[in-house]
Amino acid sequence: MSAPSSHLTPRQKARELAFQFLYRYDGQQEPMIERSEIEEDFSRHLSHFGTHELSTEFALRLIVTTLREIKRIDTLIEQFAENWKFERIAAVDKAFLRIGTAELLFFKDVPAKVTLNEIIELAKVFGEKDTPSFLNGVLDPISKTPESQAGKVPSES
Repeated sequence: MSAPSSHLTPRQKARELAFQFLYRYDGQQEPMIERSEIEEDFSRHLSHFGTHELSTEFALRLIVTTLREIKRIDTLIEQFAENWKFERIAAVDKAFLRIGTAELLFFKDVPAKVTLNEIIELAKVFGEKDTPSFLNGVLDPISKTPESQAGKVPSES
């Protein structure tokens, strides 16, 4: 696993922070749902990093959305992770799939192509050799669902 880059944009750093934070919650029966609990725990998490305010705001939005919608997100991941039992997906991959799916479904201001590219780039740093292609194989079809495309900012070609 490579070291994270220090040359990240605020949103790239936010995705990295969200990934690290959500990775810790894999396997918990009931992840924290109350925003105040999430903010408090995230604040402790941030104390280990020097981060830009824009990164912090976007990361918190991504974390809160993912945890609030985790059942819906996990159901969609299960549907599109063909030939994979959800509980057998590696925790790192699951964290990336969750934040990618949350961003595709609920962050209408971020084009799907941007979400996919950013998650794949992070996976190259934190995942295994096959992680980027696995994530792309699940997130790309999710990005094409009507639920994901509704109201989405189009990608510029």
